[in-house]
Amino acid sequence: MFPGRRSAIIVVVTCFFVLCCIGIGRLAADELHKKDGSIVYGLFKRDGKSSVKFLEVGNKRAKTYRKKDIQRIVLTWGLPDFVYSDPEWSREMVQARKEASFDPAWGEVEVMRSDHYIVFTNSSAGKRYLKTMEDIYDKFKKTYPFEDLEDASLMPVFLFKTNDQYYRFYAKIANNSISRAKMSGGHSWKDYYATYYQAPKDPVHYHEGAHQLVKQRLRTSGGGSWFQEGLAVYFEGVVFKSEDPSIGMKTEVRTGRYIRLREMVALRSLLHSRDTESTASHRYRQAGAIMKFLVEGPDKERFPQLVEAVRSGDSWEEIFRNVYGRSIDEMDLAFVDFYKDYKR
Repeated sequence: MFPGRRSAIIVVVTCFFVLCCIGIGRLAADELHKKDGSIVYGLFKRDGKSSVKFLEVGNKRAKTYRKKDIQRIVLTWGLPDFVYSDPEWSREMVQARKEASFDPAWGEVEVMRSDHYIVFTNSSAGKRYLKTMEDIYDKFKKTYPFEDLEDASLMPVFLFKTNDQYYRFYAKIANNSISRAKMSGGHSWKDYYATYYQAPKDPVHYHEGAHQLVKQRLRTSGGGSWFQEGLAVYFEGVVFKSEDPSIGMKTEVRTGRYIRLREMVALRSLLHSRDTESTASHRYRQAGAIMKFLVEGPDKERFPQLVEAVRSGDSWEEIFRNVYGRSIDEMDLAFVDFYKDYKR
């Protein structure tokens, strides 16, 4: 993690600090005294109404302690940052991502952490966006339940002060033209989400934040364009009722103007596909409507099995037969039945 000789020095120093905190030395750290007589050493992080967050030395995540179990908290001076740093986000790694993503001419870059995210920003809105990202996390987990892993890395978010800075970042990292980058208000790729300063509650954050969570927490990167976009569009509609993809679907299925499921799963890209006469917005909305059917429909209890099956890499014909016992065309008929008498 730390290159060369400096690596060995930091590891030794870290071990020294940790040992000092657990009683072999005298170096001070915050102390959480529990009513059972035990003492936890580390860093006091957050004070809540009935609990506190305390990061114990050696751990990657702060733990919640109920105030009724605490005798007292002794605050002293903290240990060096690297003692508490998530090993996946060492100071060297943070510096490397800053240098790769932000031009020095754009001003100072601040780095902020929360329970699940690490935000890099040269704007003044970092805290508000950090709050938005945690809101996305909470709502996404309720929509698509997943297990919180203790060793899960913090997810990076790059928040640029201006849209021009974002466009230049996007064009560089994706090897795209500036004009192509200007078609985006934010994007999720690899492990990160990147955007520029705009309303923290803009639906684009929830859509792209969902993409990041699908990969980083649902651990699902397959399924094709319709599945990945369907997950994000449906989630966006759960949070913002005006974005509900079911709007208008009753009319579409009754008139036969909807895109057949067999055609949807065959599309390489909902955004750039030339295999259909429908518009990209229509394809996106229907992908979300299909996902709503799968998540809320008569077989909703099988949705976790569906997500697991997608990870297998099987064809959609195999997935639908294995999970629902139906062919693609039979699933299409079930989709029509769900929406033909649908009431929001």
